[in-house]
Amino acid sequence: MSQLQRNTTAKKSKGQTQGDVLVEKIPLKLKPTEETLARDIQRESARVWNTVMTIHRLFWFKYGVWIDEAMMKEFLKGRFNVHSQDVQAIIETYYECWERTRKLHEEGHPEWRYPWRLKRFFTSTWKVTGITVEDKNLRLSNGWKKPPLKVKLPARLKGMAIKQVQLVWRRNGYWLHVAVVKPALEKVQGDAVAAVDPGEVHALTLTDGQEALVINGRHLRSLRRLRNKTLRKFQKAISRTKKGSNRRRKLLAAKYRFLNWIGAQISHAEHAVTKMAADWCLERGIKKVYLGDPQGVREQDCGRHHNQRMSQWSFGRLRELLEYKLKRHGITLEKIEERGTSGTCPLCGKYTKQTGRVYQCGNMECGFSGMHRDVLGATGILDLAVNGRFTPGRKLPEIVSYAWPAVLAPVQVSKMKAA
Repeated sequence: MSQLQRNTTAKKSKGQTQGDVLVEKIPLKLKPTEETLARDIQRESARVWNTVMTIHRLFWFKYGVWIDEAMMKEFLKGRFNVHSQDVQAIIETYYECWERTRKLHEEGHPEWRYPWRLKRFFTSTWKVTGITVEDKNLRLSNGWKKPPLKVKLPARLKGMAIKQVQLVWRRNGYWLHVAVVKPALEKVQGDAVAAVDPGEVHALTLTDGQEALVINGRHLRSLRRLRNKTLRKFQKAISRTKKGSNRRRKLLAAKYRFLNWIGAQISHAEHAVTKMAADWCLERGIKKVYLGDPQGVREQDCGRHHNQRMSQWSFGRLRELLEYKLKRHGITLEKIEERGTSGTCPLCGKYTKQTGRVYQCGNMECGFSGMHRDVLGATGILDLAVNGRFTPGRKLPEIVSYAWPAVLAPVQVSKMKAA
């Protein structure tokens, strides 16, 4: 939801929003008439986007003038068959993209293009004035004398204040992204700091200098491996069919069902990992967390199998989930360079490239060993963040705990029929 953060931040500054604004993603099961209405709404939203982009460019090429956002809203008022708030949200999204691209050009990134592509469909947005809750249904207005879109409201959202709704097409069906206000959580009052070392085998390793927690990430890796193997079978079967055939249509539908299922499992596991990390920080009164940035790892060529694991390692997604969970408790997250943290000896300070999970110092005079490499990496990140350098003889955690993320048992999906 591109405008959600911008809108809710403005409201918080005026004291209108109490609590935390979070986004609930709801899959929709629409009737044929409702699906046709949803498709027409997104087509009309795409017409709004195309009109805004065309007018904005035309005035520049013809008159050398860029029309500002307020003038564009006034000019397009009442010209489309969608709610006026949807038109305003699309205009705001266009100008946000245009302004971001302009700043990137100023920073020396000319490869980024200004909005230029015409759309057939576009995400539709409803703000507060276009949203009505009627009994168990959510009524989304489409303007004067036009049929509204009605969807069933999940029980978990009843009684919550709804700030914004978006109609999104995802893979093979429509979803609703609902921005709701949830009660604020307790804030951390301490001043302690901690460090997190992300990994592909061990998803997150946390330490505050005295204790360490290693959260296993093998379940996430196994889900990605299952996705790769199953997609290979689907693609092989689909490649043998003709375009437009019933067999191809059924295989594509089964493939999308599987992708939805495995995507939900991966997302659930990522939430479980980050929740465990956030709870650990909350229990110890951590006020600030330093997270290692492993961006350079993907640039290394270590063979196609390892490269595939690295390319599918979702450390960015884990960082986003951890950041928003910590933020709700008043804990800040800061990225920090982690180069050399897992290979620098905590006693002598010598760097040694590691191959196993247990650290081994390459300095024969030192001989330090026995510490888990990821725990050592987390302590190195903490040392760099607090002291600005690797401190020889630094104190290591006395207690190291290992944990698996608490995930629910997955529901089996129907297997693909033999081709």
